[in-house]
Amino acid sequence: MKTMVATFIITMCSSWTLFSQDFHPGPYGTTFFDIAGPFTVQDLNAAVDGDVNFDEIVNVQDIIIIINAIMGNIELTADQAESADVNGDEVLNILDVVGIVNLILYPQAAGWDFESHWNGEESYIFIHLSPTVGSSSALWNSNTKLQLIENSPSNVHYFFISNQNTAPGDVQAMANTFDTILAGMSPELQNHWNSHLHFIPQRSMNLDNWLAESLQGNYALGIDRFQRIMQIGYLGNPNGFTGTHMSYLAHEAVHYNYVWNTFFETEQNYQEVVVFDSVLYNGGWGSTVTGMVDLPSATDLEQFSRMEVEAWLPCSGYDDDNCDDYDRIAGLLVCEDDGTGCTEIARWITPFDRQPHWLTDISPFISALYPGDSRFFKFYISGWPNSLVTIKLRLFNEDETVVPRSQQYLWSGGQFNSSYNSLHDPVIFEVPAEAVRVEFVSYITGHGGGCDSGNCAEFCNSRHNFEVNGGMGEFSIAHPEAGTTTNCMQLERIAEGVIPNQWGTWGYGRAGWCPGLDVSPYIQDVTDMVIIGDENIITYDACWVPYGTQCTGNWPAPIDCGGGYQAEIIMSSYIVFWY
Repeated sequence: MKTMVATFIITMCSSWTLFSQDFHPGPYGTTFFDIAGPFTVQDLNAAVDGDVNFDEIVNVQDIIIIINAIMGNIELTADQAESADVNGDEVLNILDVVGIVNLILYPQAAGWDFESHWNGEESYIFIHLSPTVGSSSALWNSNTKLQLIENSPSNVHYFFISNQNTAPGDVQAMANTFDTILAGMSPELQNHWNSHLHFIPQRSMNLDNWLAESLQGNYALGIDRFQRIMQIGYLGNPNGFTGTHMSYLAHEAVHYNYVWNTFFETEQNYQEVVVFDSVLYNGGWGSTVTGMVDLPSATDLEQFSRMEVEAWLPCSGYDDDNCDDYDRIAGLLVCEDDGTGCTEIARWITPFDRQPHWLTDISPFISALYPGDSRFFKFYISGWPNSLVTIKLRLFNEDETVVPRSQQYLWSGGQFNSSYNSLHDPVIFEVPAEAVRVEFVSYITGHGGGCDSGNCAEFCNSRHNFEVNGGMGEFSIAHPEAGTTTNCMQLERIAEGVIPNQWGTWGYGRAGWCPGLDVSPYIQDVTDMVIIGDENIITYDACWVPYGTQCTGNWPAPIDCGGGYQAEIIMSSYIVFWY
């Protein structure tokens, strides 16, 4: 399993060098989402200037090698020449010999400089020992250090620093621990992690840079690939809320790569439609943000075959502590001018106490933008506290011959009990004669729980069965991951966009969703199942799947559990016509 994870992480990292970012010149700050400024720290693992023979000691043997190189008796390797050039003037001469003599007489810890090492392809995480900070000592003493290395992508740096009076000894002991761990790895991995693990023998409060302020009150801190200062989430096991696991810091590093790969702007062009730009959401239950939005005309819409939606919901002060304690359902609707006849074009489910930022492909819902010019948009989220809501659409012209131009509404969901299927009658729909492709498109997620095992939706598998034209075609949607304890916290799921280390049960598998992960629309091509230019019929039924893949025949009757959290399937479904 460890080999599979390592292979996955290495594969995931293989495209990092395609795009990178230059060092950001500022302005800098010290709070979350500020740009991280330059800093230099002592580092027990830093390469030692003047150590030409790489024995980790600067002494007369290194002087002899340099003198022989200056005299032309030997030729240095590129790495040796870099180490020998102690004054950094790119010329090897007697001044470098004098510099090494001074290093022998007056040794000092080598430094690691953030700006000079920045390449736009790596991230940085600081582990801070400060006993006055909750869980800091537990994190420092975590017994998951080997798993941290095994689960981490290769482009993350870890820095260890203490705020105790015993800081040098604390950090040296940590360095010794990792030396023991790395000793059991291949020479290649040892070399890699020796250049990506940094041990700072300075007390954090005495640093002469912005880290002294930013680390105070935090047990860990990150810098992502956009050079932003990032908050670290909860490092306990969400299944029981136990422990403080250093290995969970790897989750943050994996997510930094997801954010970079998702939001880094490439050369691909798109037309942006701003739906809401930092609009204040007042919070509370049933609150919405609405407005008329200017869109391309119907004629202009015909050039677009792909659409993405970006949503950014920063919490007050850009601080996770000000986010909501629970997962909440959010959606973006396109409606008639009076707010009726809405189409749900996007759905999200918020994380526990972390700040979501999503980008989702919702191409079929270009059809909901017609007739263009302007449409009424509505964003809703119940229970989320005050925040600024930014939502934008990205329209791409990919030279497709067909585009999604129209749609027909089918069904919504309802309470998931023995009466559920009676609420979903067959639907007759007519396929336009000019249609080239026909898709069934739906959001289906299960939420809440009943008073017994059968009356549940969030943590139970349900199967949703669809049949077109009396058997010309059929398909189903199921959620076998529902009820598992670790599905949403797997490295693969984090790499897909699950926001890690939430302050809630974020690791559990749910019916069609994970907390903090955008909900992608389910899309089924039904072109071969329908009759173009004629009436067609589609039927739908759902069932509870308690074991394996078989539906139960003993579905309990509806039970009023009280509290407003009864089992429910939240669904919106459409037939979309491309032509």
